[in-house]
Amino acid sequence: MPQTQQRASATSPPLHLVFVPFLARSHFAPLAAKAAAAARGEHGVSTTAAIVTTPHFAALSPASVPVHVADDFRCPGGHEDFSLLPDGDESSSSAPAFFAAAEAALAPALAAALRAHGGDGAPAAVVSDAVLHWAPRVARECGVPHVTFHTIGAFAAAAMVALHLQRPSEAASFPDGDPFLLPGGFPRHVKLSRAQVNEEALAHLPIFRAAEAESSAVAFNSFSALEADFAAYYQAHLAGRPKKVFLVGPTRAGAGASPRASGAGAERDPILRWLDGRCAGSVVYVCFGSTCALGEGQLRELGAGLHASGRPFLWVIPAAGGGGGGAAREERASSHGMVVAGRWAPQAEILAHGAVGGFVTHCGWNSAMEAVCAGVPLATWPLRAEQFVNEAFLVEVLRVGVRVREEEAEDDVEAVVPAGAVARAVGRLMGEGRGEEEAARRGRARELGAAARAAVAEGGSSCGDWARLVEELKALHGGKSDLAM
Repeated sequence: MPQTQQRASATSPPLHLVFVPFLARSHFAPLAAKAAAAARGEHGVSTTAAIVTTPHFAALSPASVPVHVADDFRCPGGHEDFSLLPDGDESSSSAPAFFAAAEAALAPALAAALRAHGGDGAPAAVVSDAVLHWAPRVARECGVPHVTFHTIGAFAAAAMVALHLQRPSEAASFPDGDPFLLPGGFPRHVKLSRAQVNEEALAHLPIFRAAEAESSAVAFNSFSALEADFAAYYQAHLAGRPKKVFLVGPTRAGAGASPRASGAGAERDPILRWLDGRCAGSVVYVCFGSTCALGEGQLRELGAGLHASGRPFLWVIPAAGGGGGGAAREERASSHGMVVAGRWAPQAEILAHGAVGGFVTHCGWNSAMEAVCAGVPLATWPLRAEQFVNEAFLVEVLRVGVRVREEEAEDDVEAVVPAGAVARAVGRLMGEGRGEEEAARRGRARELGAAARAAVAEGGSSCGDWARLVEELKALHGGKSDLAM
């Protein structure tokens, strides 16, 4: 930041940022981490922060960030986390009810939080999840600028826009059979198949794009060296008045991860202690996130494939992500592998551990970013939503991943992946029989890890983008015509 800008920031009141995450764990974590960073006034800019959320997620919020609790959330079926709707079916009739209940609770809580802050005359802005399409309206009615924050990557978001803009008609579908190139002058030649296209998300995209048109800026949990081209493509195709796209990630490992309920001075996790005894780069880490469930048959094939690979493995099955109705709490460890089920695991620390040499993942963006930050190559196994697009990014564009689902089975995403395919993917990931290819992939992963760390270091690209975003939001105050759009 220029010195004159720094002096101005030092004499003006801090910008108060009100963060509104969507009510799903994978969406909540990156916004909560950014709120914690804003509360600390990181990157040489003066900010304060608060979070608007429900009692369930208030308990998971960073202890350093004040929370405005929406007490009247009436969660459909008792499910307080969208990711835990029955059978993980986000397209079922319960999804619209959840979105409606979230708006009914969070919108008035956001307005109340902004009114409570407005009395001291200090500037404020709203930073909300991209799927909360009502938040820009509430911000405008309260006379403050709004930032749309995407919890998916710029590549995935740009790909969705490319597919949406180039569809011949609303009724048209994508071709069966051979993969097709992403259309519309996309920055890279990337192929997808119809099975990899999230038709449900495409159907709702116009709603989110219309809301984003009311925002003052757009932000991604990503960084310039990773996705600058795709952020530029996304910016060029934004609706409404021109606005900038800022790459302000990755959220720092552990930032905002200590919920209010956790105690201080906890002992080192048994997972990390087990990794301490393994050789450098020898362990395959396996985790499909907190919400992606595998059936019992697939769990058996995965376990058999991990054993058949002959590699030491760490397999984490979080509480919400086991087969059937969830995983019972369990920890089993041996010299060959460790299975942890039914509890949270410190994934960022696991991936940063020197014993971990590869990551079998569902390609959720949070997991992908943590792997990139740690410089760890991946074996990709997407299960739903934009995870298939993330796989294309990791494998074809970044070239730091290998596919678990083999070519002849890529269009049948519901089929059980056999143990043999799992073992072969682990072998490719860890360099079995293809030393040069594995070394090149591992080298690219290390380079991306260094770039991620540089982006969030002082003077890095993400620090600069965050500082510019804050200054632009401050500059909007006093210009009511800008806020009204």
